[in-house]
Amino acid sequence: MHRTLLELGPLTIHSYGFFLALSFAFGIWLAGRRAEKRGIPAERITDVSLIIIVTTIIGARALYVGAHWEQFQGRWLDMFRTWEGGLTMYGGAVPAAVLGMWFLRRWGIDAWKAADAIAPSMALGLGLTRIGCFLSGCCFGRPTDGPLGVIFPADCHAGSIHPGVPLHPAQLYASAVGFFLFVLLLVVDRKKLPRGHLFLTFLALYSVARFLLDMVREYDPTAFPIASVDLTLNQWVSIVVFVFAVGKIAVGRRAAAVRTAQ
Repeated sequence: MHRTLLELGPLTIHSYGFFLALSFAFGIWLAGRRAEKRGIPAERITDVSLIIIVTTIIGARALYVGAHWEQFQGRWLDMFRTWEGGLTMYGGAVPAAVLGMWFLRRWGIDAWKAADAIAPSMALGLGLTRIGCFLSGCCFGRPTDGPLGVIFPADCHAGSIHPGVPLHPAQLYASAVGFFLFVLLLVVDRKKLPRGHLFLTFLALYSVARFLLDMVREYDPTAFPIASVDLTLNQWVSIVVFVFAVGKIAVGRRAAAVRTAQ
């Protein structure tokens, strides 16, 4: 792995921080261009993106730390070293989406139209950021005997937990999902969809993918136990997100059919 991409004297560029910054830069640029085509000022997308970035990092880091509490015992300041990896998407995405929509409505902007403009950027960000996770050795998968297994070096979290053991490259699986959804959303967006449905499609598809990815993702054994059901917290959230997204799409289509019939 390459946790450090480049060292220039006192300046160290970490792999995870680099790909996280890259995802935000490309994502904001793309979302701004798509927003203008929908009649939304690009600067408002930039404003809400900055709010989303801060909320996402804080929320995603908080959930990651909570799910990997053992990793930080005895070195609590490492909780703030986000540039080295360790963010859980749902922990940041859910509060960021709620807060972002609240600000957009306060500014008099159609939040669902803005969400459609931003949706491909979210998928692209997922694809890029998970590459950083892979290079940093965080968010890794369970041991595997399959041909895709990767042995992580001992100086990263994955290698320290499973030294010399091939693991599922769950980060690259998630990255592939992100890039696939990015292309798919751009293709689907060529069709005329009801407002909000592109964003809801992203939520529905990603929730299914995340539920399946967590079958090979490793977590601390004590992370968020819920009753006796063998599901991770992210899988529970995925179920809720899927039901919400599919339900909103169904309601929207039913309402459109009623308007057409009248």
